[in-house]
Amino acid sequence: MTTTKPALPAMPIHTYSRSMLWLAHLAPALLTVVFIWLPFGFLLTGLIEEWGVIGLFSRAGLFFVTDISSPLPAHALRPLTVFPHAVAYFLDPNSFNFWHILLMVALTIKGASLSLLTTRVTGSIKWGMFASILVIIYPADTMQLSFRAIHINWALSLVLIGSVLLLAATDQNSKLRGTLLSLAAGFLLACASAMYEASLLLVAIPFLVAFAQTGFKRLFSNLKDNCLYYVIWVSGALTYIAYVIHTAPLVKSYQSVLAGGSALTTLMTYYPNLFKVGLFRSIFGGWIDALRITRIEIISYWYLVVATALLMGLIYVFLKRSVKPVAFEEKSANLAIVFRLALIGLALICIGYAPFLLSPPHMAISQRTFLFATPGAVLFAVSMLWALSKASKALTSAGFAALIFTGLAFQLFQFHHYIEISRQQQLALRDIVQNFDGNAADKTLLILDYNNQLNHVWMFLNPDLANVLTYIYGKPVNDIQVCYMPSREWQAPTPSVQRKGTCEEGKDDWTFNFPSPVTGPGMELAPATPSMKLSKSKVVTVVVGDRKPNAENGLSASYRTELESGDTPTSLRYRGITETKPWFDFFKFRDQLAKDEYSWGFGNWWNLDLPTAGSGWRDADWEPRRFNHIATAWMNAPQASLYFDIEPKNAPYVLSGFFDAFPNEASRSNMKFRINGAEIPVEWSEVGKFTGTVDPKLLKTGRNVLEFETVPNHDYYGYSARLDWVKIVPE
Repeated sequence: MTTTKPALPAMPIHTYSRSMLWLAHLAPALLTVVFIWLPFGFLLTGLIEEWGVIGLFSRAGLFFVTDISSPLPAHALRPLTVFPHAVAYFLDPNSFNFWHILLMVALTIKGASLSLLTTRVTGSIKWGMFASILVIIYPADTMQLSFRAIHINWALSLVLIGSVLLLAATDQNSKLRGTLLSLAAGFLLACASAMYEASLLLVAIPFLVAFAQTGFKRLFSNLKDNCLYYVIWVSGALTYIAYVIHTAPLVKSYQSVLAGGSALTTLMTYYPNLFKVGLFRSIFGGWIDALRITRIEIISYWYLVVATALLMGLIYVFLKRSVKPVAFEEKSANLAIVFRLALIGLALICIGYAPFLLSPPHMAISQRTFLFATPGAVLFAVSMLWALSKASKALTSAGFAALIFTGLAFQLFQFHHYIEISRQQQLALRDIVQNFDGNAADKTLLILDYNNQLNHVWMFLNPDLANVLTYIYGKPVNDIQVCYMPSREWQAPTPSVQRKGTCEEGKDDWTFNFPSPVTGPGMELAPATPSMKLSKSKVVTVVVGDRKPNAENGLSASYRTELESGDTPTSLRYRGITETKPWFDFFKFRDQLAKDEYSWGFGNWWNLDLPTAGSGWRDADWEPRRFNHIATAWMNAPQASLYFDIEPKNAPYVLSGFFDAFPNEASRSNMKFRINGAEIPVEWSEVGKFTGTVDPKLLKTGRNVLEFETVPNHDYYGYSARLDWVKIVPE
């Protein structure tokens, strides 16, 4: 059975065979993904939420759906949110290899799908191939390459390929074929929404693409001729909405906690961020960071040059093999289509970012909040280059190359950043597992952390550490306490102001002292919490990060031999997540070089947070600026420290830094600085900057410590000073 001729122009006809045409859409995305993974291989392991999900699999068994009866009811409004995690775990529970493979596949699908959509609008496969590369390397979001985002990448990929199928349905002369394609498209949209609800608004993609092709006049004709297909597509979104309406009253969801009391009030309050944050970061801010990262963090550019040249060469080869019909040459000269492409790009940026306006915590970050805005940003970038191509082909090609070069540098650095955090986690896990066999029934596992990093948000906040150890040992390890050494700062559960307690070792017991009560604006003084005592007979102590050999806690030599070469689940998981190796270790970054100076700022690039090696600090806060973001952290203990490795020169050094806030003058005037125990006199400027001279004999090759001491203000949450940056550099 046939229908009337579709109102939309069909896909451009090229001289390729069908297989070559599909390869043209697929190859650039696949090659881009390979270039990102090639220097690292499968080095990355879990970081944050991944451990929580894996811990649930270990405790409750493997599950694929998070409904109200699942072990994760708070995510019942995202019933498929753990589906990619569950598939990867099912395929190999002892490593993260299939997490990598699934993420690589999702990114490839994302690129190929946008290539098809872009080619449809522009009539040129050149722009489609470029879009497929750009959507993978676009630098607005800082979490694409962490496994925290694997379900988000899959949700976006599903909605993009669903849009491709829906538009393909409108091209069909066979109503049966068109109906089947639209049913598949609607199903993918429903799955994407059930995986990550931000997908829901992307139901607009096929309508916007159709508008970009035809303008309003022919759009309505197309909607009328293909009404059934579009209704089926929209029904995928309506199916998910119906599920939410049914489920939301039955559970206290993750989304309701984030949005607060009124979603409408939240939206009305924060809607300006759609433009100040969403549009600005998507169009300008991400590229500004990418340029700076390329200049500052990359040591050698040869790999970027080779990768960019090969990707550009791939596009050139395919274009040489294709001859577009005259009709499409005429179409490509139509500036109205260029304008409409830019317009839908801007619209899709806003649509992709808009769901995060309901969540104030998400607007303060760049992780996962720009993944759904990226397709729109890519279409806008393509429209700008398309317009430029009418003035200069050479400038357009240079723009192609510059964006690929810079975007790829950004993604490589992002991957490196997360891998470095993963390596730190692996080192901590090795120390724990090699000195603790998991047998702690009715006992507390006390970790003495000489790296001063455990229980940082990126370094196993206590529930995540319990989850990963439960996963490794195959049995619950729930009661864990962490003390930083030698400061003896105890990671007490005080989430509101993140103040820590202290741990004291006695002859027969350990005493854990909660922080003293504090008050502040909007916070009443709470009663003191009594100290907690644990008999040493009820404690298993493990040392992490000590540069001296660790005690073996009475473990037999056969235990460690089994870890290194055995085939028990514990041994396989231990090796699978702590012995990852790069494929080709040929690409280095500036932060991997030995340094003769120290510079610290709690984070150099927006939301690419660094775990603080030190005690006495609150987690970093990011302050948005017009073209960059500043990370600062409050000192929330009488003494705070920062640990660093250095290879000092035999020359005078200067200590300098900047505290951008003090609760009172006493905190500033009483501030003392020590390096490796020796006090450093400093001079202050009125704005909180300080400088002091450091005798080079105080610095030593290897681990050093910088200490701060002052009077905390118990009427201002126990804080004393907020540090922006500090440096110890040769004079």
